[in-house]
Amino acid sequence: MMDGSNAIVVITGIGAVTPLGADVATTWQRLIAGADARAPITLFDVSGCRCRHGAQARIPELPEVDPRRLRRWSRATRLAAPAFREALAMAALLDGNGRSKHRQLTLSVSTTGGAMALGERFLRGLLSRRRGPGRIFDVSHYQGQHQLLDLQDHFAFRGPVTIITNTCAGGANAIGHAADLIRAGQADLVVTGGYEPLTELIFVGFDCLQAMSTDQCRPFDTTRSGLMLGEAAAFLVLESEQRARQRGAKILGVLAGYGHGTDLYHLTQPHPRGAALVAAMRQALARSGVALADVGYLNAHGTGTPLNDASECVAFSEVFGANSHLRLSSTKGAIGHTLGAAGAIEAVFALQALTTGDLPPNLHVRQPEPTVASQLVTGHERAPSIRATMSVNLGFGGPNAALVFARYVDPPAGMKSVSRSTLLAAEPNATIGVGTTKFPRPLAICGTGVVLPEGEPKRMAGLAGHEFPVRRVDVLRPELARWQKLPSVRRASPLTLFMIEAAQRALDAAGGITVVKPSTLGIVAAYHTGTLVPTGQFFQGVVKNGQRFGSPNVFPETVFNAPTSHLATALGVAGPAYSVLSDDTAWVAAINVAATWLANRLVEHVLVVAGEELDPMAVDAYATVRWLRRNNGFVPAEGAGALVLRAANPDDPVQIIASAEGFTHRNKRQSRTAAEDLFSQFPDVRHVGRTAAGTLWDALESEIHKSRGFDAPAGGANPGAAFVASAAWHTVSAAEDVRSNAKELLVPIWGHSQQHSALLLAGSSA
Repeated sequence: MMDGSNAIVVITGIGAVTPLGADVATTWQRLIAGADARAPITLFDVSGCRCRHGAQARIPELPEVDPRRLRRWSRATRLAAPAFREALAMAALLDGNGRSKHRQLTLSVSTTGGAMALGERFLRGLLSRRRGPGRIFDVSHYQGQHQLLDLQDHFAFRGPVTIITNTCAGGANAIGHAADLIRAGQADLVVTGGYEPLTELIFVGFDCLQAMSTDQCRPFDTTRSGLMLGEAAAFLVLESEQRARQRGAKILGVLAGYGHGTDLYHLTQPHPRGAALVAAMRQALARSGVALADVGYLNAHGTGTPLNDASECVAFSEVFGANSHLRLSSTKGAIGHTLGAAGAIEAVFALQALTTGDLPPNLHVRQPEPTVASQLVTGHERAPSIRATMSVNLGFGGPNAALVFARYVDPPAGMKSVSRSTLLAAEPNATIGVGTTKFPRPLAICGTGVVLPEGEPKRMAGLAGHEFPVRRVDVLRPELARWQKLPSVRRASPLTLFMIEAAQRALDAAGGITVVKPSTLGIVAAYHTGTLVPTGQFFQGVVKNGQRFGSPNVFPETVFNAPTSHLATALGVAGPAYSVLSDDTAWVAAINVAATWLANRLVEHVLVVAGEELDPMAVDAYATVRWLRRNNGFVPAEGAGALVLRAANPDDPVQIIASAEGFTHRNKRQSRTAAEDLFSQFPDVRHVGRTAAGTLWDALESEIHKSRGFDAPAGGANPGAAFVASAAWHTVSAAEDVRSNAKELLVPIWGHSQQHSALLLAGSSA
């Protein structure tokens, strides 16, 4: 399918912090010179690991940050902030005080672990029964949305945030999604990229898989023995060509094409023939309009593991054949595998190769893979005349992505652009991106499904002796137990079972596979806490038994997109699949992703699914939050909810016609302001869903209802607080109400840690 818009997406700013340098220029200079950042790991103890080396970044000094604020910043934020600043500065989006010139900016970002070191510290404290004032900070700030909230606070902007946690392909997916937002007309400027600090849990996990080399990382060498982990942050400013020219911005290049899909072969191993990567590259080329022969350089994923590199070699041969002009290399031998940041930093490298004509070398090659031997860049090369470049990424759970970059060609001389100095002087208070999105075409809800906890609340004990009343789902229920018979799901967490069952119910309600065809279906999964059960099992095993006893069977299930992968495999969906992370409002972000795909006609239907699972360490986390302990109405719960969406027709009985997101807050005062701002986006709406039952927002929601004169709020029984799953349940309940009464209904989604969002549902417009 083709895009719904012909908008040209250009890059106007880039920034990076890597193990080779604190900015793009230093990193690039050292990269093309053949520098290798491999060094002993000093951030945490690795004495129990097979591999004890990696590529650590030297975090730049941040003199402009208030020392009190800096002390509260995690390593993840300290890594991301300088790269973010460099990208905004290059795009001329910073004012004289180093703050954003725009009050609103749309973000599309990737990370795998966020500030996982804080979560590790919290869990170690539980296991040692230590108590301290920092525990609530650790448990509430390790997730990825908090690092982006730090950036919003420091650079003085607000706006919608989409965090894509597609492991090693996430950075490329985040960039591709930013371009899709622009092409769909949902934004005209997006800051995108990824960041990833080294953390013990992830390092030990790869070590227990024996995926890391104890020697040098040698991608595409027949004697390769594994990858090297690294850390980095990279950001790009993407704009519509029209917007960039209007403001006189310097255009670095064009993001011409994006392709993505899902490898259903294995959770951690790519298909031997690289089928999903072949499809992603061909899709990116088709969308770009770039001729195959014009792609002069390809930045490969190239991890240095036997299976990954072999699969890529076959895929490159399948797509490019005997293209003697193509040059390719992996840069992971120099800076390591940076996971959630890999797709972003490697996109920067592909763009740099295009604009400078320098090609980064593939280090440590002794015996090159025969399939790519003639194309591999093994030393410094110049190719100043190349017209386009590509970067590709593969990840745990099967996400594959490809990006195509092309040179920017100025429009005909008759076209005028605004003077740069004139526009920059006039735009200090400009707004880029709007918190409320009225979808170009409403979304029809054509199927719903839920998995709810049953029975009365039962007390659950935490690791440190705390107890909390919770609502659980019985995984032995027949409809859930049947999924455990699938070979690919036998080690999966309960969350996976909840999500597959909710998804199947929604698909059945939408007409099954005769109506919703797997070949034209996309999946967006929303997470808040993710797979708590395997994460707790893996890290407890490491802490209690030592690093060398980390379980290679459990570790792959700890990543956020593991349930997404299992879901795609169970349904046979090889198309696009995103895992989206935040608090409760990840649900709205996921629906906005679906709207973007449908607006660009990338798929015919989108399955949006959200889930939560409970674990003893979650009970201890809740016990650190004072208002949860004092609020007798708060009962943690688990389960899942799902919608099947498509572009609406006028007579569809239930439609999502708009969303609002990006109303961020740090405290109760800011939360009240954010809630008022959120509701002010919908001044004519009289009906609103009751969604805050048993949470911090009860009183605030009631106050707003009364002050604005809303009709009696809709909403059914409260099955407990399951964060992003609750957001799905509330939406399903609202859809049933709209179907019965054919009225507009606003569904507020109260974010516990970042932002407030909302969905506006309506009946048939026929």
